[in-house]
Amino acid sequence: MGLPIYSLSTYRGMATAVDALRAAGIAEILRKGTESFVDLGDVQLSQIAVDTGPKNLRNFPQFLKDTDSIERVASRVGVEDSVFCLGGGCELIVGTLAGFKRVFKGKPGMVWLDAHGDFNTPETSTSGYIGGMGLAIACGRGPVLSPRIETARPLIAEENIVHIASRALDPAEGSAMSNSRMKLYSASTVHSEGIVSVAKGAANYLVDQCDWIICHLDVDAIDPKFNPAVNFPESDGLSIVEVKTIIDAFQRTGKMRIFNLTAYNPLSDKNHASCNTLLRLMAELFTS
Repeated sequence: MGLPIYSLSTYRGMATAVDALRAAGIAEILRKGTESFVDLGDVQLSQIAVDTGPKNLRNFPQFLKDTDSIERVASRVGVEDSVFCLGGGCELIVGTLAGFKRVFKGKPGMVWLDAHGDFNTPETSTSGYIGGMGLAIACGRGPVLSPRIETARPLIAEENIVHIASRALDPAEGSAMSNSRMKLYSASTVHSEGIVSVAKGAANYLVDQCDWIICHLDVDAIDPKFNPAVNFPESDGLSIVEVKTIIDAFQRTGKMRIFNLTAYNPLSDKNHASCNTLLRLMAELFTS
């Protein structure tokens, strides 16, 4: 399903990723990897041209509306399905997780690959950017959502999250993550402990306590020398091989049901280099 969500006008480029990757053939790549492929199309979401609302929580009404729209589509997938969510920004996690919890039974787990925490709240955010709050909101922190989704929060228990590749956390956000029960592997930890050890440890940690797993890839987890077309490039990130190793480990658990691809910005992709890199990665992950 295509989820062209963005929550601050300056980051509209992330929403254009859905059309760009579709045009480049991502659906055809995914189709090759399964006997039964269904394209749910793109969810119609807000177009934000001018930012509104408090400085610490921008465009919140649009986010509420879009989250409800995403939840309604996500809740219609089949109980035996595996789902590929094509974003858009990381804030898609709230609506998708709310919808999938209505379908898949038991406890969800999540591996979150991202240079950033996405664990701010309006009280800690310096920008009011909801895309930097998505994971915290899913965990039940932050502002109250629509009644249908609010009653289901927290959408995931913090101890059932593994966060990998962080290297650009706001101070208060970093403190909140350190005091959370989520398991953290910063980018420096990955480099020091080795990718095979981290991938195995992260997968083993989640598989023993969760019934189904979401793999969320914000492509700025990848070092910008391999994937520069992002809004927030941060050096010392993961290589393509390291990302593939982590995702492979979760695929081998047999519990990975959802994959989210987020935060690619085609508007800054010279010669489509990042697009081609991501397509090759998806082909290696889902067709080999």
